[in-house]
Amino acid sequence: MERGAGLRGHEGAALDDLVRRELRERQTRDIRRERDRLVLDLADSLGAEGLARTLGTSLATAETMVLRAQARVSSAPRRITARRAQRDPERWGEADRHYESLGRSVRLEPRPPGRS
Repeated sequence: MERGAGLRGHEGAALDDLVRRELRERQTRDIRRERDRLVLDLADSLGAEGLARTLGTSLATAETMVLRAQARVSSAPRRITARRAQRDPERWGEADRHYESLGRSVRLEPRPPGRS
């Protein structure tokens, strides 16, 4: 095993890098969301002028921060919603048949007794 490749080899190391990057991006999004909520809470309690004084910035900068935080908070997080497909029975027929054939072709072995 090469040094620095990890237990799963080079492919595993690339996967680890991908997972690490995704976790870092998720953490960045969470921190940004928390910062935006904090800016909005401060702006609500102090007003734009008080926020500008507290942060040591101009009023225009504080107002821009609040506007951008409001835009980010209102647009995130995006949620996946389920919608009813049109009532065309053949619209998904080909895909349904494909997945049904895949499901019939896969045979899983039953678990031996005593194993979970």
